[in-house]
Amino acid sequence: MIEKRFYVIAAPQAKKEVDEAGMDIESVADFGWFYTRFMLPISDMETSILRRRKILLHFLLGIGLPSLLLGYLAFRGIQNDTVWKDDRGQEIMCQGGNLCKFGDTFYFYGWADYPGDNRKDAITCYSSTDLASWKFKNHIYTREMTNLTLIVPDRLHVIYNAATKKYVMIGKHILPVLDPDIPGQPRVTGGVSFFTSDTPAGTFTYLGHEMLPAGASPGTDYHRDLAAFQDTDGNAYVVSAHDQHKPHGNLMITRLTDDYLKVDQAVCEIPYPHHEAPYITKMKGLYWLFVSGQGAGAWGGSPTYYATAANLAGPWSSFKAVTLSPASKKHFDCQNDFLFEVKGSAGSFVLWGADRWSQRTKIGVGKNVWLPLQWNNDEPLLKWYPTWNLDVAAGTWTANQKDMGN
Repeated sequence: MIEKRFYVIAAPQAKKEVDEAGMDIESVADFGWFYTRFMLPISDMETSILRRRKILLHFLLGIGLPSLLLGYLAFRGIQNDTVWKDDRGQEIMCQGGNLCKFGDTFYFYGWADYPGDNRKDAITCYSSTDLASWKFKNHIYTREMTNLTLIVPDRLHVIYNAATKKYVMIGKHILPVLDPDIPGQPRVTGGVSFFTSDTPAGTFTYLGHEMLPAGASPGTDYHRDLAAFQDTDGNAYVVSAHDQHKPHGNLMITRLTDDYLKVDQAVCEIPYPHHEAPYITKMKGLYWLFVSGQGAGAWGGSPTYYATAANLAGPWSSFKAVTLSPASKKHFDCQNDFLFEVKGSAGSFVLWGADRWSQRTKIGVGKNVWLPLQWNNDEPLLKWYPTWNLDVAAGTWTANQKDMGN
């Protein structure tokens, strides 16, 4: 996810040709290419690193340091259609999760999915200060910690409870046949799992799961795909696909208790069957609910839809498809996952994160797709960029010039 170049800012033509040559840091750092291209002819023997540095020193002293600015600028950007690597050089295994910022550090949580050998499945955590380079922190939950067969690790979200000073992870829970009944509640096959940790990247402790909240319509497939949402007033909610694979399915918004460890009250049920991967965010003074298509086809790429409301309890608008540029029947071979606002000193933008389930579908390269959410007359727009630049300190992003026409 990182590209590095060495920019030599002297004559504009020099910088232009450094860029056009696509020189990597190892090739340009010793300045030999710069000398031979722009300064003076030198023999093969004189192109040794020691000789080049001596020539550079003479050049600097001769023209004066103010006239030549040497800058090592590390491009911190997002590269799609590629396998992302962490600080260990290993593939980043993180899908169906969310992105958080605690303090000055970003944390990326998700599912390490190993089709064919789910004994390896784990919930992973990576950290970053620039959203481009990632450090592996921990397997914050694994099958060995409890019987993870009770829990489907995708669609998990971490939020911080300021009152209890606990990091709370909320995930999808599938109730197996042998799981004991919950007194006073109908037996259903999906619930919400709760975990806590004292630190954002620590080992999380599984506390249990909850099923139907008070006020919910009876169902037989409650809380399948889900996401947590923490409002600006500190209240937390879960939005879930309720009976998601059935014609009468809907999307349910459930308020959590003050400690975020139990379901409290059903807030709203939105009729909209056959959809997955719900996610709520707040933008432009409204609540926005994003969902994807569902089923096996969704893993290969499915459209993203959205609805808006002034209040979580509704009424919610009709769902519309998010516009793509260019048009893509398979939605860039990915499925909606999360949205995250990057705030900085100069502005802010919303990052749209998606899962590319290439390990299961064999479609596309890499496991994640990240794009900046754009707007067209207050309607969300996703434009494809193979690579794009971002500055988290400023809260800004830019497209690479080579991709501007796409």
